[in-house]
Amino acid sequence: MEIIKENFKKILNEYLIEKQKTFGRNKLAIFIRETLPNRLVEKGLIDLNKYKIIGSSGQGVWAAVPWIGIFDKDITISAQSGYYLVYLFDENMNKFYLSLNQGWTYYKTEFGKKIGSKNIKIVSEKLRKKLVTLSDTKYSEVKSIDLGKGELAQGYELGHICGVEYSLDKIPNDKDLINDLRDMMMIYLELKKSLKNSNFSDVINNLILDDNLFIENEDEMISEIENAELVQEKKEPTPKLPPRRSSEGLIWPRDAKVSKLAIDKANYLCENDSNHISFTSDITKKLYMEAHHLIPINFQEEFDNSLDVSGNIVSLCPNCHRKIHHGVFEDKKAIIQKLYNERKEVLQEFGLHISLENLLRKYL
Repeated sequence: MEIIKENFKKILNEYLIEKQKTFGRNKLAIFIRETLPNRLVEKGLIDLNKYKIIGSSGQGVWAAVPWIGIFDKDITISAQSGYYLVYLFDENMNKFYLSLNQGWTYYKTEFGKKIGSKNIKIVSEKLRKKLVTLSDTKYSEVKSIDLGKGELAQGYELGHICGVEYSLDKIPNDKDLINDLRDMMMIYLELKKSLKNSNFSDVINNLILDDNLFIENEDEMISEIENAELVQEKKEPTPKLPPRRSSEGLIWPRDAKVSKLAIDKANYLCENDSNHISFTSDITKKLYMEAHHLIPINFQEEFDNSLDVSGNIVSLCPNCHRKIHHGVFEDKKAIIQKLYNERKEVLQEFGLHISLENLLRKYL
């Protein structure tokens, strides 16, 4: 007898009927919560030392989208955050999916619904590309799922990375269902290894941000600034973006377009001394200048608002830029005092409050 197949068919055939009845101690609710998860464990597919398996038909009331989740305990034990495998049943009970998914609730709480929806899609797409074993398999073909119109249904849809779809009239036999689960657990394991057990929030922060915001090579960054498009200034506090972690510590994002704006506002002149002449850039056909964060970007952790804003970026000739980084402190001090006195009110417009004494300490 095809036990697993019949179990899934039972849920699809009976859920909408049982949903009209009282939720408490309902036999089908218990079946979803306990019976089917236990049968998957009995098949030897789920090692309870490594994984947690949970079935849910709702909490106190019937869920629009019932599910059975398989969670690697090293990553998460909840469908609200982290990434996990999950069987998801559509609202009309015409089909169900086995999906490698991620916690929509975390995104909604962290970023708000609108930005969270955008970010979770970005992460889903980037995680999909990380998976070598996924390429050229049927699991890569299901790039989207359709569960219904409810908010949680749409959250699961956004969080879907890869998987397989089963329709009510074409549920495969137990052997194929079990093989699919084994294959998906291998993909889940590959994802875990590729992310090196990173904290879920760190994974998200690294993936939602453009790689071009984390250029560490200064020559490459200068080229990016010169080639960047010119954008309009928004003279207001800007929430800081999250950093990436490296073996050397935190790397804070820098947007080449913002630096280009700051240099353009200075008319491609050195803000320490406008009489300083460098050379004509082959790219911009204007005097070559370099962008410098007056409050150094590596102190971003101390500020709630972004330091990577035009109000905190000054245009310096190459000599002054090197001096403020590598000169003796008395030479640095003269430049910093001049720039600070000219920028103090502008910094405040961007929500950046710092005394001259504190700023000077950051250059010691």
